[in-house]
Amino acid sequence: MKNSLCEKIIWYALSPTIFQFIKQYWKDIDIKNVKRISKNNYKDIIKRTPDIGSLRKNPLRVCLTSGILWLSIYEAMEGKMNQEQFEEMVSATIEAPMLKKNFQKQKAFDIKTQKKKTEKNKIANAASDSEFNWNTELILGRDENEYTIIYHRCGLCALGKQEHHEELIPYMCKMDYETITMMGGVLKRKGTIATGADCCDFYICKKGSKWDK
Repeated sequence: MKNSLCEKIIWYALSPTIFQFIKQYWKDIDIKNVKRISKNNYKDIIKRTPDIGSLRKNPLRVCLTSGILWLSIYEAMEGKMNQEQFEEMVSATIEAPMLKKNFQKQKAFDIKTQKKKTEKNKIANAASDSEFNWNTELILGRDENEYTIIYHRCGLCALGKQEHHEELIPYMCKMDYETITMMGGVLKRKGTIATGADCCDFYICKKGSKWDK
């Protein structure tokens, strides 16, 4: 991948929130050094990660880049961060202002929007056949207040394998619940590829709707 505008935005939009989290829980850490090492790690991982298409063609580039950011910072902590703290770091990222604003304004429970996402998924799926790209299928529900997303392939799992941190990928999955909650929805799933399932099965319904049972 190239360090494109997408990668630059992710770094400047999300990393300040993450570093604030680190400063809060590791009082004696040299945060400037962590930032420096993280930035170098970030650039290095981007370089060795296969491209999955531009942000315009493939919105899931944001997910892959976010994974790169989390792993680059985890490595920069040089053993001071355990897996549970990594999960907390991922969750803390949701407080980044740009991220919250982006998800809160999405109209997830609108039939036209869902149909547009179906078409966008086809474009994103075709952007790259790399294991680092997702293979996404959106299934419309009985009305606009429910739909299902099936991920037949997960780019974050490929990233974890590349960086020898497969054990951390399941903790990134928690972010799915957080973002869907911000869109006014409820996520229910039986499993993820990261935890050994054949696919990631997302059943999503609007909070408070008749399907929210």
